[in-house]
Amino acid sequence: MNFLDNIDQLCIDQMICENQNCVKKHLRCLAGICIGFLKELCKSQDICDLLHIELGDLQDNFEKVAINGIYQHNLCQKKCSNQSICRFLHPTWLKNICFDCLNKKKCNKQIKGLWHLSRWIDIQENVYSKYNVNDLNPEKFEANKDCSEVAIKYNLDKYCIKYFKGICPNLRCLKAHKNWEEIKEIGNFKNLEDQIIKPCIKLDQNQKKYVQQSQTLQCPVLMQRNQLKLMINSIEQRPQVDIIFLLDCTNSMGKWMEASRSNITQIIAEYRKKVQINTAMRIAAVCYKDFSEAPNHIQYHDFTVRPEEIENFISRIQPFGGEDVPEDLQGALDVALKLNICKHSASLLQLFIITDAPCHGKKYHKCAYDTKPEAQDLEEKLQKFVKLKSRFFLTFLQIHEQTSIMEEAMKKVVDKNFLSAKITEKSFSDYIVFSLSSTYNKSKSIKENKEYIHVSQAIYKKQKPMPYIYNNYQNYQYLDTFKEQMQSTQIINQTLVFIEKNELEVDKQGVTVKVFKGFDQKNNVHIVIKILQDIVLKYDNNQPLSEKEIQEAEQYSEQKYLQQLIAKQLSHHFNFGCHQKQLDYVPIYYATPYLYELEKPFKGLKKIYGESLIDIDQNWIKYTNNGEYFNQDYNLTVFSHFTYQYTNQQLIITDLQGISNILTDPAIHTNDQRIFDQTNTRDEGLLSFFLGQHYECSNLCRQLQLNPTEIQKNQYISNNHQDSDADTQLEVNFNQENLFKICENCNVMEKLKNLQKYEELCDQCKEKQRDLQDITCKCCRTIFQVSYNFDQLFATVLEYCQDCQKQGCHLNEEKMCYYCAKKLCYQTIKYVELQQKKIGICNDAYFYLKQLKCKNCTQYYCFNRLLSEKDYHAGNFFCGCTFQIK
Repeated sequence: MNFLDNIDQLCIDQMICENQNCVKKHLRCLAGICIGFLKELCKSQDICDLLHIELGDLQDNFEKVAINGIYQHNLCQKKCSNQSICRFLHPTWLKNICFDCLNKKKCNKQIKGLWHLSRWIDIQENVYSKYNVNDLNPEKFEANKDCSEVAIKYNLDKYCIKYFKGICPNLRCLKAHKNWEEIKEIGNFKNLEDQIIKPCIKLDQNQKKYVQQSQTLQCPVLMQRNQLKLMINSIEQRPQVDIIFLLDCTNSMGKWMEASRSNITQIIAEYRKKVQINTAMRIAAVCYKDFSEAPNHIQYHDFTVRPEEIENFISRIQPFGGEDVPEDLQGALDVALKLNICKHSASLLQLFIITDAPCHGKKYHKCAYDTKPEAQDLEEKLQKFVKLKSRFFLTFLQIHEQTSIMEEAMKKVVDKNFLSAKITEKSFSDYIVFSLSSTYNKSKSIKENKEYIHVSQAIYKKQKPMPYIYNNYQNYQYLDTFKEQMQSTQIINQTLVFIEKNELEVDKQGVTVKVFKGFDQKNNVHIVIKILQDIVLKYDNNQPLSEKEIQEAEQYSEQKYLQQLIAKQLSHHFNFGCHQKQLDYVPIYYATPYLYELEKPFKGLKKIYGESLIDIDQNWIKYTNNGEYFNQDYNLTVFSHFTYQYTNQQLIITDLQGISNILTDPAIHTNDQRIFDQTNTRDEGLLSFFLGQHYECSNLCRQLQLNPTEIQKNQYISNNHQDSDADTQLEVNFNQENLFKICENCNVMEKLKNLQKYEELCDQCKEKQRDLQDITCKCCRTIFQVSYNFDQLFATVLEYCQDCQKQGCHLNEEKMCYYCAKKLCYQTIKYVELQQKKIGICNDAYFYLKQLKCKNCTQYYCFNRLLSEKDYHAGNFFCGCTFQIK
């Protein structure tokens, strides 16, 4: 086989390659062969689970007889059920082969339906007798010819003959790739266009011109792109609905997994009709098995508004396992509780448990064998859901009577909000819709304590994590770099904002704002909204607001957002610097800022500022002010000094205040005109800090290599201070058990457990970050990996790989395909070179042209001639030769 002469041209992934731009060779006859081994890259067959065959031995294999283009090494000897990811082939006749006999092992030959044959040529005879078409088989076609006459005679010219033989090198081909055994069943193969590559333009008969034509070539994709668009079509006060499916995925549950997968989209559609609402509805799934399948015996998909994503997720889970009858339902409940459940107290949480087996613990069943009989924590797990939500409902779908004791235990905990029914596959969808509509109607009777003065759709702005690298150049402008980072990390999306009726009580001294508590539905966070006091008072007294007043109030919101964001970034860098040097310190965090553009104005304003609520049951503390005051019991002034040096002496943050180590409302002193808040006293604020609060550096300053300022040096000399070893520490009077951190990913506040193992992410986000999925880039069509459950919290559109996002090629308006005028990706752009001029074409055009042959001499197109639209569409290529095939 000449394709083995240059193994570097072979794609390692072969037929499961998902890179539609891959130009390496993909041959069906190499299925099951480790290409990495041939390239001396793979050393362990146990890891790759493919055949490690030396090149010479592989050449010998291909000298032997094939069956419909399939060789013995191509066959899956495990006859596995997961054909979508198996690297071996599964022809329809695989089920008939007895591999014990074929491999000349001992066989009792008692299994009916198997071909107990030890010779491959005898198996070939059986296959030919069943699957020959018009007394033809792929082995009768010559390897290097298209066999056009025979193909046309028997209507086979629609298919790739080389693929029948297993030797077509093209992942994308002008002719359809089908298995020979399917020909009889397919007939004329109506969906042929789905299997071939077409020109990137087609003739529009109505407009009499060529227009863009999209490809329908079907390539395996493990995960479709996620748009994460929030489904909010109404601003009426409706509770959000969160639905979690807990699904047992062991062997006996195969048909129920299929019932769940195939019905979810229809279920949600029917549910919407039943309750006649347009509310944000999200779905999640937790698929669980037993401990024997650990460590991945529980897999989950966090909440999404797209039911088809849950269907795709379930379809990838293969049912197997279960040494004993009981399964790890308690573990699945733990995972479900950690999902991004809506924190809005009025939201509805519906849990479906679908299993034919009880949970572990002898008290929950009468099974003879249980690997964990001492378990008795099911009630404790469920009680956490009951406490979490007043509108929590549990529906148990009864499949087997052995779950009846467990069912009674669950009913006692959930009480009136528990539903159960014995169901069949046919009634599955109907019952779930019935259960959802019943619980929704019941939830409306449960009173909610909170009253909302305002509910509005809104466009919000927030930021992804903003890494900050200190740059100690004299001309370095911190705010310029910061603004650039804001542009590259900002997220803009839609949400629903709920604002409570009563104002929050705050310290009245020096207060210039009114504070309201609210809830951001999309970001799933309780917020505090801060509006200038004069605006609120005037609005509440029915006095009209002038355009100038509205403009100033909205500028205040933008300034608050900017200042809080600067403080948040610098606090993260301060924490990182202290941790990196292994210093004894207390991390500082700032509440997460949000900027909202409301559809319905609140207090006369459309643009308002909000930040995550500091929900800690401790007293508010003023650590420093804008003048000379600092709280000596909690000396946090080193952080202010840090902000001054690490912004190249261009700004300083003071007025540190908050609860425990979570701060808010920073004052930023700088001469930069972009910070024009009234708390910015510029040089006066700087002098007040270094003369009154921080006239002498602490030991922590020196450990952080913070240099004493000229102000401090002059103050030190003028006061004739003696050289002292100031050792002011951040942890003074802080109880470490009462310290918190804010996750840089999901903004959840959690207890700070271990300063030595300090991390910016919360425990749940760390787990999600490790769980990666493959996604096809919409621009360059390459596969890239992301953690869907991690990234979706940013409302990220998972469509473009990092390279395309970095280069912005998916946004370009200049590079267009010569034929279809489609935007071209900088990563995969191809060219036709004509008289030293490069003409860009799209990938579809490239692969289409790559397989065209000269109508005279059959030489392949060589990308140095520009075909007209008409010739390109018709595939008419003439290389300019005089030779003509007779």
